[in-house]
Parts: sequence; structure tokens; C-alpha cells
Amino acid sequence: MGKTPSAYEQDYLRRKEQEEREAFFKVFDRETDRGLAIASVCYLDDMLEKLIRAAYRKDPRIKILFKNNQILQPFYNKVCIAYFSGLIPEAVYDDLKLVGEIRNKFAHSVLETLSLNDVSIAQKIDKLRQLPADAKKEYPPRLKFLLIIVHIGSLLRGYREGLLELGLMRIGGMFNTDVTTLQGCILTPLEIKEILKRVSEKLEDYHREEG
Repeated sequence: MGKTPSAYEQDYLRRKEQEEREAFFKVFDRETDRGLAIASVCYLDDMLEKLIRAAYRKDPRIKILFKNNQILQPFYNKVCIAYFSGLIPEAVYDDLKLVGEIRNKFAHSVLETLSLNDVSIAQKIDKLRQLPADAKKEYPPRLKFLLIIVHIGSLLRGYREGLLELGLMRIGGMFNTDVTTLQGCILTPLEIKEILKRVSEKLEDYHREEG
């Protein structure tokens, strides 16, 4: 592993990721269900790449692995490499695969009118292992899907920070023994709604200024 990032570098990474997360919420605010499903995998794909890069040898040539037609270019390959390398727990692995299946349903059925409310898709959402039981009962499929995407993205960021800050090659031990260190990364449904509200207000201000 390379040297541990400085406090300044870690702060920069956190601010940059906050900007990326807000950009994702802007996508959520204006996208169709199909667009959201596809954008969500793009978001998680990027988070997975960052996690894998944090665990691998610090060599600029590693970027070759993520280029077109290379071993770590497809989303599913990243999911498998992350799990079998001990970078993510089984529950995250299973949920990432389910999110990929939901995305593929939209991407490969372009002539169908689909939504996250469709029974076959909503059932997949309810199978997500890390979706809280109360969320399954209380929230519509679109909000449940957003919640799990943010939850997984936050976990991937937390795992990467564990690698960078602690200098660990494998963080499997954190999954059960140090879960509390990740709680600050995970947003609740209420926090998500608050962020969506702020994003919507920003978009409205922007449109008024443009108009």
C-alpha cells in the first residue's frame, strides 16, 4: 500500500464526494425511473473503481484494467473482484448484483414502458438485503431504490476510507466488529428527503435566474 493520505487530502476527497453525491441527487430529481436505474449503476461503478484502486498497488498503469474491453471495465466484474478480494461483505455483493439486474431490466427493454413500481422490479427492490424492514413497508419503490443506492455508495466510500486511513489490505474484519465507524456515512430516509428538498430549491433558483 502507498502512504496514508494527509488530512488535507482526505478532506479534499470527502468534499469532492459530497459534490458527486449532490450531483447524483440532481439526477434523481429530474430523471425517469429508467434514467435513475442506469445512472445509479454508473454511480456505484465509480465508487467500486475507487475502492479497488485503493486496495491495489499504487501504479498509474492500473488504470489500464478499467479501460474499454479490459477485465475491470464491466460493472459485474468490479462487483466480483471487490467481493472475492475481500473488499466488500456478502450482503453488499448480493445487493450490488440485484441493482445491476434492475439496471439491465431497464437498459435491455427499451421498447417497454417500465417503472420502479412494476411488480417484477419492485419485488427485486424488496429483496435487497440491506434495505431496512421499516423502509420496505413505508416507502414507495423509487425512494427505497434511492435509499439503497446511497446506502451502498456510502458503505463503499467508508470501506475505501478504511483502506486509505488504516493501511489495511483487507477490511473484512470491519464488517462485523467495527460497523459503528461507518454510521456517519449512511444517510437515513429523512436525510435523503432533506437533501432532495435542498437540491430542488437550488434547481428552482437556477431556473428562475436563467429565466
